[in-house]
Amino acid sequence: MAGPIRIAERAFLLLLSLAAVLRLAGAVPYHPQMALFLFSEVLGVALLLLQRRGEWTSEPRPVLIAFTGTGAALLVAPGGTALLSDSVSTALIFAGAGIALAAKLCIGRSFGVIPANRGVKRGGVYRVVRHPMYFGYMLNHVGLLLLYPSAWNLAVYAVAWT
Repeated sequence: MAGPIRIAERAFLLLLSLAAVLRLAGAVPYHPQMALFLFSEVLGVALLLLQRRGEWTSEPRPVLIAFTGTGAALLVAPGGTALLSDSVSTALIFAGAGIALAAKLCIGRSFGVIPANRGVKRGGVYRVVRHPMYFGYMLNHVGLLLLYPSAWNLAVYAVAWT
């Protein structure tokens, strides 16, 4: 079961990440902070492709939750009028992406979408908080919502956060 799930996980995240890059790359000249957001997403895909094996879950519920949460967050789109100055969204995106990048670099090849026992990380940013990547994502998402407020983006993040 792990083989097909692992392949599906990789294909799913690759397609959604590519779509996010294509959808958001046009915003980079106007909002350079989007380059860091996109780099963070692409790094996640690279780490996923290099991921080491772990003990995969065979439970469908956690797999569905993982795919939904990860996939939803990649469906954001530019649009709307920024709620605050660019400097606020930039600060949040830089802080969030920086924390998420630090977490990804810390866990390296143990990064994955589907729940699996790949070992417990206790060093780096994981020494400070148990799930720094999620914290970084949430800061990043708030920054994006302030930059691109829309009902669509709010719904996307509501699903991802749930």
